[in-house]
Amino acid sequence: MESKPIHLNIKSHPRNLARIRKEISNAAAVTNLSEEIISSIILAVDETCSNIIRHSYKNNPDCRINLTIELTRESICITIRDNGAEFDICSAQPRDVTDVKPGGLGIYIIKQVMDNVEYCRTKDGYNQIKLIKKL
Repeated sequence: MESKPIHLNIKSHPRNLARIRKEISNAAAVTNLSEEIISSIILAVDETCSNIIRHSYKNNPDCRINLTIELTRESICITIRDNGAEFDICSAQPRDVTDVKPGGLGIYIIKQVMDNVEYCRTKDGYNQIKLIKKL
C-alpha cells in the first residue's frame, strides 16, 4: 500500500482548499479507512490550512502552503509547511467546546481526529505541522 509521496505547493487562497481536500481523499481511498475517518482527516487538514491562511498569512493570497502526503503500511502522514507567523498548534489550547459560538474549534477538531499532531519551527523559518493517522 505504500506509495510515492504526493507534494503540493499552492497559493494561500481559500479556493485552493478544494484541491487539497481532493488530493487527501484520493490518497486515503486506497487505505482500509472508513469513509467517516477519511472525511475526518480531510476536515483536520482543511482546518489546518484554513488556520494558516487566516492566522499565519493574515489572508494574504500570494503566500505558499507546501503539503506532502505520505502513505505507508502503518499510517497516512500529512506534512504542512508555511513560512508565516510562528504558531505552535501543539501548545495552543482550544476553547471550551461547550462555549457555543462561531470559530475557535479548529485545533480541537484537529487534535481529536488525528492520532498524532507534531509541530516544529524549522531552521529555515517554516512552521511545520505533521498530522498522522494510523491505519
